[in-house]
Amino acid sequence: MRIAEIAPMYEAVPPIGYGGTERVIGALCDELVTGGHEVTLFAPGTSETKADLAPTVAEPLRSRMTRTEMLEVAPRMHLEMLAAVYQRAADFDVIHAHTDVATLRFAASNPAVPTVVTLHGRLDLDVAQREFLRYPDVPLVSISNHQREAVSGFDLNWRATVPNGLGLSPYFDARSDDGGYLCFVGRINREKRPDLAAEVARRSGIPLRVAAKVDPTDVVYHQDIIEPLFQSHGVEFLGELLEYDKPEFYASASATIFPSDWPEPFGLVMIESLAAGTPVIALRRGSVPEILEDGVTGFICDDLDGLVAAVGRLGEIDPANCRTAARRFSATRMADRYVTVFGDLFDEPLTRDVSLSGAPGIPPPCAPAEYSLSS
Repeated sequence: MRIAEIAPMYEAVPPIGYGGTERVIGALCDELVTGGHEVTLFAPGTSETKADLAPTVAEPLRSRMTRTEMLEVAPRMHLEMLAAVYQRAADFDVIHAHTDVATLRFAASNPAVPTVVTLHGRLDLDVAQREFLRYPDVPLVSISNHQREAVSGFDLNWRATVPNGLGLSPYFDARSDDGGYLCFVGRINREKRPDLAAEVARRSGIPLRVAAKVDPTDVVYHQDIIEPLFQSHGVEFLGELLEYDKPEFYASASATIFPSDWPEPFGLVMIESLAAGTPVIALRRGSVPEILEDGVTGFICDDLDGLVAAVGRLGEIDPANCRTAARRFSATRMADRYVTVFGDLFDEPLTRDVSLSGAPGIPPPCAPAEYSLSS
């Protein structure tokens, strides 16, 4: 198949550090190419992939935009990028977009080439739900079953739930050396609740090491709330780890604390930790029960007291069970599932419109010149 994969422009594919969606896209593209498919990846120009790279911007937006620009300029740039990609629609058998609800209008207006939209974000926001009502026929993929619950009353064209996958070999091979600490990995923001992780460590009497990114939109929260809290609780903040540093960081931890307090659509941190043989202690939110098995690969808790109590039960968890569970989330299994989803589309009547095959072009930029798209 000729497959177009569309990535957000916030991070490179894969990212150097944090960037869950982009890491999944990178793993998927490489597996599809290995499987013999002709893949074109639309992503920032610093991306590295086995696919044919079609740069959308020279550098990732998150590396050079202010908080205001991320909120006001970046969304408009993504619409501009999608318009440019769909001018090339006839070059592909299927378009696979990871740009959430922004893609729906383009997919609906180009029925000759099927689009599958994988939704990586939360679906309980008004802006997202309005778009679903306008474009209910676009083929959708969820990354967990729980993710769909926010739109359970909508008549949508769900094609499958495809759990995220990664190339986990470096995590399986990581040296297991209990460093006597708890770890928190991800982003510093209110939804991820690094404050709860700090309190679990304080009450458990075990050091906490935090490897996390601070986005431009979360700088104030980090400076005003989290920095003072970490200092008072003796938390070691490492900043954002590079990808090759993470396996040993997980493997040396006694447990990963995952106190995410929102309807988490997936949570790559959990499968990374499990692949390194490290159990996860998490709040019962979103996809957590679909990834963890309580008492086998970690503990699923209902509140802060439960998180603290779980630390005292870590000796019950066999690291081998964690690694076995992580194998369900390999990049190969993910790619196989997507190939099935793509193939099913061609069992339906499709009419290819040759008018879509015009030369690719870039619409007039709707962002400042310094953020214009790559040609």
